[in-house]
Amino acid sequence: MLAVDATLLIVFFIVWILLFTLKKVFFKPFRNIMARREETIESNLKASEEAKNQYETNIRKVEDSLKAARLAAKETQEQFTADALREKEQMLLEIGQECRAKVNEAKEQLEKKVEELKKDLASESKVLSEKIEQRLIH
Repeated sequence: MLAVDATLLIVFFIVWILLFTLKKVFFKPFRNIMARREETIESNLKASEEAKNQYETNIRKVEDSLKAARLAAKETQEQFTADALREKEQMLLEIGQECRAKVNEAKEQLEKKVEELKKDLASESKVLSEKIEQRLIH
């Protein structure tokens, strides 16, 4: 059987001293390191979550900006197209008016020329008729 004597008490005190020493020297620093590690992990997780949220917010802003830019570009293109069509219509109208004016001017010149030619023909016909009359009479 086991005998309880003073060595048991000494071993008991040595084990308690060893346990206290290990607790101060090994377990407490180990727990502190583990606690700091967990805090670092938690802060890194929070930071990554915040970065992810900020990234998603920035992506949404960029997509909204792109939509707005595309819409503005489309509106600008439509505006330029409408302006070009109005300008084309205006140019066609002006060209049409110029052409009508030139045609009218050419008609007037032709009418004047026809009148001149009629006068020349009338005067020449008189001269020719007189020549014919003189030949017939002679």
